[in-house]
Amino acid sequence: GRSILNRFMYSQMMVYAGFRIAIGKDQPLVQFKVEMDPPSVYWVYQIKPAEIDKLTQTLRIPSNLSLTPVRCLDTDEPSYYVALNAYRVSGLVNGIRAEWSVFVRDATNTPRYMIVDARSSNKSMDPVSIITKASKIVHTREGNVIRTQVGDGADAFVSTITLPEQSPSVHSSAEWVTANDYIYWGNGICDRTFYNAGLANTKVSLISSKDTVIKDGTFWAQFVEPDPVHILILNNAIEFVVSPWENVERAYVEG
Repeated sequence: GRSILNRFMYSQMMVYAGFRIAIGKDQPLVQFKVEMDPPSVYWVYQIKPAEIDKLTQTLRIPSNLSLTPVRCLDTDEPSYYVALNAYRVSGLVNGIRAEWSVFVRDATNTPRYMIVDARSSNKSMDPVSIITKASKIVHTREGNVIRTQVGDGADAFVSTITLPEQSPSVHSSAEWVTANDYIYWGNGICDRTFYNAGLANTKVSLISSKDTVIKDGTFWAQFVEPDPVHILILNNAIEFVVSPWENVERAYVEG
């Protein structure tokens, strides 16, 4: 009896929640999981000082946001970064994704992620282009080798990481982690994310550039130093609950 009551009661609560979402009285909450295999990888590049203003103008960042320096690791000094993240995801969307992000400071003077370019191996949605077309993305691990390719031909990002037997563990800075609270898109719309200790206490390995071969022909390469400051591998899965496009009804007023 309790099993039937449990299913009925919570199914009715979900129907009611769906109705409130449909009439704009509540926000949707959906699961989003970054899988462990292949591991999520970050290539963190420092923006060339001479290119900071040009990049700001190119991105046309909404007026309520501004490009900002942050600390990536807790041992770093703040710097302006472009980060490329490749990972496998399940839940809200599925497949392999690659995202280039910068960091912006919002109206509360808090650093946030801003996704400036998103690619997906499967068709998906985003608040800028609405439909994210499937594109060429490879992100695999075979033994101790992680191969990543985003795009085709001369404009592609291609990376081969040969994992050493041991690599140092590092800790992300608090601001790098909490930047995930609100993840902005180029038009000022943001995803509100909720996460557990899996993100704050992620086991992160630092990979040496001598263990990596990179060819970057992407549009973003012109703004950053040739070699990444850090190559980071997340060694565990990370589970989020996401309220997608959380500020969509007020974003254009804010911007």
